[in-house]
Amino acid sequence: MTRADVIAVLDEHYDLHVRDLEPVAAGADLAASLWRATDRDGRGFAVKWTGGGSPAGLVLPAALSAVRPGSTPRPLPSRTGALWVDTGGRRLSVLEWVAGPGAMDAALDRDGWTAMGRLLAALHALPVTGELRRSVPREGFDPSRWVDLFDRVDAAVDRPADGAARRLAEAWRERRADLRALREHTAGRAEALRARTDLPGFVPCHADPHLGNVIRATEGGLVLIDFDDAVIAPRERDLMFVIGGGVLADMPATPEQQAWFLDGYGPHDIDRDLLGYYRGVRVLEDVAEPASVVLDPGSTADDRTTGLGYVTDVLSPTGLLAQALDGHS
Repeated sequence: MTRADVIAVLDEHYDLHVRDLEPVAAGADLAASLWRATDRDGRGFAVKWTGGGSPAGLVLPAALSAVRPGSTPRPLPSRTGALWVDTGGRRLSVLEWVAGPGAMDAALDRDGWTAMGRLLAALHALPVTGELRRSVPREGFDPSRWVDLFDRVDAAVDRPADGAARRLAEAWRERRADLRALREHTAGRAEALRARTDLPGFVPCHADPHLGNVIRATEGGLVLIDFDDAVIAPRERDLMFVIGGGVLADMPATPEQQAWFLDGYGPHDIDRDLLGYYRGVRVLEDVAEPASVVLDPGSTADDRTTGLGYVTDVLSPTGLLAQALDGHS
């Protein structure tokens, strides 16, 4: 969708008089395009056009904003009151723009980690009723999407076509035995979880609350963004991003930071099987999706380089694969 297309959709469906519209890098979300819009009063808005996730990515932050204003960008309803507009086969949505540095650039101190715990506790305390029950998908412990993609990449990685793909193949083959073992363990754990009758309660989960999705707002407080993968699931779906070190190879959550987080979150008996399952699924996702970009001859050189970086981070000594293997030992 071009800049002119976005402005035309906004003019047609929103009471938003756009003065300026600039593209914004959308990070690792390959299914999304993002712009920053500025209206005539100088207010900023994030305009997202995505084919990923589900409408839950707007329903859940709207519910959280209602009970905890400022904790997440508030979706701007269209003229009909809808939280998004279907256009071009994707969803276009408008949310308040949050000014401030990301938590990866402005590291959280003790108060910040405690505030992060309180924020996720508030999210998990939302009642699963009404629109949340109707629109937010429920965890089914089905990792087949990522297992299947992993299998395709694992088969294709031995046929590299260029420099980035050859470097990927070298890194992949070095950890292939570990990756395949994790793939089997994760698939087996999913089957066991589906059979369990003693699972803990299911709550609204963000499903991707790493520090890259946290902003330290200039007006004070932490703001959680990007709810595209929202799901009703056990709390471990979100706690996996802190407990055990999180998912960021270059910024693992230290034991001290985890303790600060739990001071804000409150007591919870961690289910290690759930935590291990979610960590395993995340490894499969974080290696298979960017690896598929590296192997795709239609990808740009920049995209292949970026994808290779994501994979090598996961496979590094402090990366998520090492954490997942430790959890399986």
